[in-house]
Amino acid sequence: MAEPIQSQDMVIHVLNVGFGDTIVVELPANEQGLRRYGLVDCCRAEKLRAYLERLAAVRPAEKRLVFLCATHPHADHIRGIPSFLKDPTYQPQEFWDSGFRHNSRMYRVILRALYEQRIQLVRVSSGMEWCFGRVRITALAPSVALRNRYATYGVDMNNASIVLRLEHHREDVVLTESLRYEGVRDPEVERRAGRSVVILGGDAEFDSWAQISEEFPRLERTSAHDPLVKKMVNLLACAVVKVSHHGSMHSIPLDVYERMWPELAIVSTRQEVSVKRVGDRELERGLFPHRAAGLALEEVGARVVTTDGSYEGEVEDGAVRDSELAHPGSVVVVVPPGGRPRWVKLRDTAGRVPRPPVAV
Repeated sequence: MAEPIQSQDMVIHVLNVGFGDTIVVELPANEQGLRRYGLVDCCRAEKLRAYLERLAAVRPAEKRLVFLCATHPHADHIRGIPSFLKDPTYQPQEFWDSGFRHNSRMYRVILRALYEQRIQLVRVSSGMEWCFGRVRITALAPSVALRNRYATYGVDMNNASIVLRLEHHREDVVLTESLRYEGVRDPEVERRAGRSVVILGGDAEFDSWAQISEEFPRLERTSAHDPLVKKMVNLLACAVVKVSHHGSMHSIPLDVYERMWPELAIVSTRQEVSVKRVGDRELERGLFPHRAAGLALEEVGARVVTTDGSYEGEVEDGAVRDSELAHPGSVVVVVPPGGRPRWVKLRDTAGRVPRPPVAV
């Protein structure tokens, strides 16, 4: 049975926009009882604006965005951003940018709008953090090691993508940090790692995930420690992952999924089929999600949900893989403070605006 969404819950809305990303981060209500929104990418501005209007009617909110994050300057992630930068109602307080130098007209329009509207620009790199009460957002990528090579042929745009880790704590993040140096108990170590964590993968591919694995190593837990010597939990453990690069064959390798162990994997996509000649035969394959990505997720026991329903609707051994979810729809994830997320898949096509749920 669906549970009502509470004021202290963080809610993440992965909208069905076809091939592209549009993600709303609905922060818990503030002292005035108002929600605040962050936006990660925007492929379809019209659908997003209509959805935000419906969302605010369900749960009162401050309409001005707390942040707008462009994970990287590919059109399917940024084409709807300029209208929000110029909209006085939703104009973000901060614009988070990967720093990848790109000469597309659309990207230049965004940079010009930032200048003209005097919007704070934040160039994101791994390790940066933002705290919103109980919610901590950590940038896992792009690595500075990659960002310093952006002007070379060594890094493509997908591997310059911003990857965000969102965690909803039981207590205020800043106060929790202050307790880490009192006595021998460390709330960071003692909490259940990954339980209330969602990772948004942007379009990061193998090079980026290799850097993430290097910079966020898995260290063993310890029950007793000196206050000055901490051993942290696995920072890649998560309950939900928004699969990077629409589930392509170059998205997230199995060894990284084995560190994540997500319960739910969301793929924002529109399936495409490629026919390629290899020697004397034709190879036909689905690209988004690619079978290799699906196998890796199946290997770690994740339930895979696609916004177009393509993966769930595939036939295996004469039966549909997941008949309950074999339809297109946006995915809404509710993360209670310190608790396990729950989720629902709505029923909307890429061009249709769904009604935000009041219970999940």
